[in-house]
Amino acid sequence: MPVRPVHRSVMHLLALAGPACAAGPALAQNGEASVPTPELRSHDVAYPLDSGLVSNPGAAPAVVWSANVVVPDASWLRLFFETVDLAGDPTDGTGAYLLITSLIDGGTQRLDGVSALQWQRSTAYFNGEALTIQLVAPARAGASRVVLRTAVAGEPPLLPRSICGTSDNRVLSSDPRNARLMPVGCTAWLINDVNHQFLTAGHCGPSAGQVVQFNVPLSSAGGGTINPPPEDQYYVEGSSASATSGGIGFDAAYFGVYPNSNTGLTPYQRQGSVYTLAAAAPGGSGQTIRVTGYGTVSSPVSPTWNQVQKTHTGPYAGLSGTNIRYTVDTTGGNSGSPVILDSTGEAIGVHTHAGCTSGSGTYNNGTAIQWGTLQGYLAAPKGICKSGIGAVAGPLFVSTDLNNNFGTANTATGQFAKVSLAPAQIHGLAFNRNIDRFYAVDNTRKLHVVNPDTGAFTLVGTISGTTLVITGLGYDPGADILYGLAQSNGQLFSINTASAAATAIGAPAGNTVGGIDYDATNNILYGLADLTGGTRLFRISTATGAQTLVGTLGTGINDCNGLAWNDRDGLLYTINAANGQLLRINPATGVATLVGATNALFSGTAGGTGVGAYGMAVRQIAVATCEVDLNGDGIVDFADYLEFLTRYDAADLSVDFNGDGMVDFADYLEFLTLYDAGC
Repeated sequence: MPVRPVHRSVMHLLALAGPACAAGPALAQNGEASVPTPELRSHDVAYPLDSGLVSNPGAAPAVVWSANVVVPDASWLRLFFETVDLAGDPTDGTGAYLLITSLIDGGTQRLDGVSALQWQRSTAYFNGEALTIQLVAPARAGASRVVLRTAVAGEPPLLPRSICGTSDNRVLSSDPRNARLMPVGCTAWLINDVNHQFLTAGHCGPSAGQVVQFNVPLSSAGGGTINPPPEDQYYVEGSSASATSGGIGFDAAYFGVYPNSNTGLTPYQRQGSVYTLAAAAPGGSGQTIRVTGYGTVSSPVSPTWNQVQKTHTGPYAGLSGTNIRYTVDTTGGNSGSPVILDSTGEAIGVHTHAGCTSGSGTYNNGTAIQWGTLQGYLAAPKGICKSGIGAVAGPLFVSTDLNNNFGTANTATGQFAKVSLAPAQIHGLAFNRNIDRFYAVDNTRKLHVVNPDTGAFTLVGTISGTTLVITGLGYDPGADILYGLAQSNGQLFSINTASAAATAIGAPAGNTVGGIDYDATNNILYGLADLTGGTRLFRISTATGAQTLVGTLGTGINDCNGLAWNDRDGLLYTINAANGQLLRINPATGVATLVGATNALFSGTAGGTGVGAYGMAVRQIAVATCEVDLNGDGIVDFADYLEFLTRYDAADLSVDFNGDGMVDFADYLEFLTLYDAGC
């Protein structure tokens, strides 16, 4: 039965929120003045729409259903679906998807089978009163259905006077590290933890249903919030949130978000920078403090500045326990802002409460970064904030988790640990022990070479010769062939590692094999397919692409799209994306046994989508080679002499035996010397 999405009413007003001064302020727990975070005014509109079961039997992608959503006079709209059932697999190009488009500015969000569940069947915030929903199905896609139940419509804001002193001295700013947390109207900011996630105020209550927005444009002439494009909006991953709202000096939250549903990038990858957290807020006073956030405004400040990014500096009033104090202009909406020591640029705390008035000796308040509870949150991250944290160990590499991390999975414990940040979501990974490098293919069909020591990705190019999405890679080090496989139809390819050109091998074999890898000891290409009844192991012919069933991994294992052959133990490894567990597979039977939890989130773990997009490969032990065994058969004979002549005539630098950068008679003489010596 479809599950109605969980979301908070956007009329919600927090009792302890935004730092500001106002006539008749509420009292915080210690008696300091405090006023609420600005209410994001809106109302729910029942909007029942049902696409029914729709499919696409045609030979080309098509819009199989569309509808308009119009709420007159709404300043913005956000949709909540009851059902989003999309046919196919988004990781291999066969998945149906939704396109939601604003008719006022053209902002568009794409939601596929994975991202729709990450967003808990809701959308980003769209400007204006009218949206179009389109359900796009690839060629010959099966039945899909979407059911819309509710549209949340924005209303003009109320702009009460709430600024310290006699004038608002803040100026517009565009710090890429700061974001607006919706619908509560707080500020959140990127930090230098392992996964570059967020801090905010505890009373802002980060949770599933909320959305982080970057690059926020100016508000309307009436002060209504204008939303950035969906490419700059990110859904909060609910299990990651740790928060406490305990009053002044005891108020902070740590949380993470999913990658963007349109770009596949994390906020850090798109924004490019984070705040560095100080070890502790300083004692003493007099230093210059900066607070940057999304506070409200009131006359005479232009309403277009309302709840957009502004910044101000002022003197530090000192530290009292874990309460930091400063005379800096803030208003409701600044709750959660970073408190920055201007001389170093480091964040020394989280802005949480008002207290400043037009009189002397007053100040605004925040929670010092050294507060033990906050440090405990940072030391014990949860959910997406935790994914990839651990000690890099062992030869098994995986790419990527939901933070787009490239890293290792410990073959003894299962623990996944980050090595580097991949430039995109990786779908396939293979290792070339001849050059000690990985090959990786990403979700945009680009081929990369990866340094296992540094995790640096070097782009080769976009795969050509096919329009199919390559989801698995395997490499034969003896024949020097990179194999790729398209999960959508089981077509096997050889891929030129210099040009990224793909050449089909045989006919499509079906079976939706996603992950593949090559056993270089027994010269067998293996593949995994998620089929009805569970994930199954296949042997794949490198001559024809034909697939032969080996066996089923086991009960409850049905979402394994990565595969790696380990030359050290002769076994295969995969990850069950549905629960993040590392599995060891017997290549003779296909039976899998549990190694342990990776403690990482992969795309299949986001709501049990049955879709996993990641690559796996082992950094294999280099095998000593004979330089003149040119055909790689393990012996030096006349066949190698003939191969040398062919390459010599073609001026192939692989036979530049004296290393002078050219192929000439000196290389011929060097070859003869080595040939006579044998191996």
